[in-house]
Amino acid sequence: MEIKELVDLLPEGYEKECYEKKAIRRKRTIKNPLDLIVLLLYYLYDNHSLVDVSQFAILKNIGKISDTALIKRFVQCKDWIQWLISEMLPNEIIHYKKPKELEPYRVIAVDASDIVQKGAVKKTWHLHYGIDLFSLTCNQFKLTEQSTGESLKNFNIEEKDLTIADRAYGTIRSIEHCLNNGGEFIIRIKNKAFNLYNQNREKILLSDWLRTISEKAEELRVYIKDSNKNLIPLRICAVKKTKEEIAIEEKRLKRLESKKQTTYSEDTKFTHEFMFVITSLPTSVSAEKVLEYYRLRWQVELVFKRYKSLLGLGNIPTKTKESSEVWLNGKMFLALLIEKYLGDIDFSPSWNIRTEPEHMERDEIGTLFDLYDAVSK
Repeated sequence: MEIKELVDLLPEGYEKECYEKKAIRRKRTIKNPLDLIVLLLYYLYDNHSLVDVSQFAILKNIGKISDTALIKRFVQCKDWIQWLISEMLPNEIIHYKKPKELEPYRVIAVDASDIVQKGAVKKTWHLHYGIDLFSLTCNQFKLTEQSTGESLKNFNIEEKDLTIADRAYGTIRSIEHCLNNGGEFIIRIKNKAFNLYNQNREKILLSDWLRTISEKAEELRVYIKDSNKNLIPLRICAVKKTKEEIAIEEKRLKRLESKKQTTYSEDTKFTHEFMFVITSLPTSVSAEKVLEYYRLRWQVELVFKRYKSLLGLGNIPTKTKESSEVWLNGKMFLALLIEKYLGDIDFSPSWNIRTEPEHMERDEIGTLFDLYDAVSK
């Protein structure tokens, strides 16, 4: 990428904000914001060392600056990098036509991934990430310390957002946060994650209902109690797994029992023979469709895989909290730059990738990510 192309990707006013956020205080070796960005990106790309960056600065005629001085400069960039990120969510890379039932919604898959900091303590950070499933772009993200668990409260949910999440997000707090902000959700839940009720406020045992269904998708009207003890009407959508899937799940549970030195109840083992989610979507979206749309969530897993393999996001090379925060935010800035760059260019396939196919197919989306990976490399 040429410098001119990089400048075109940056948000308007990035130079002014550089000085206002005090990323550059005195014009000594690094005399302008663009030189600072170039050094920062070189540091983040392919995990170059600070010594490498110091030599790179000399080769690029930026100036002579020591590795110690560089990390101090980068730490000063924290507020500026966060401003850059907030101002440059990328353009759509692609736009798949939504199924008719999802046309009113912005469909977002969310998840979190661990990032480990090097050193004796091995501090762990969480990257909470949301991807727009029908444009394949970052919707939002948040970096937190390990003490902040997975919850939809980590995300800004707006009216007509449809959030898809795994079992870690299946809590009353997450559901309330989504509904209170006008959003809808499809969330996989654990057995006995929270109490379920019928319209008479009588408790329902999920396993009792699951015994009545087969490999055809079914749904059950349930209610949960919010923090004010009011009943919220929702739906459980479930289907029994195939014999092959059940066998794989049984082996997985045995490994977990051995690893954790525990024994799961027969009721828990039974519920693992089923795939079930809870949703606030209207009944016009069938149980079969709800389960089908939940499976689109795997896209966010591919994002983490891509970031960790291509951008080296898996392990943090820094040792202090301040430098780690800058490194993490810088990596996300680099990731957004790549996404924005890809969104501004034409893809090579001759067929109209922006309107076909009518439904999102796994193989075709995989092809898109192959293209993404190739360009990123």
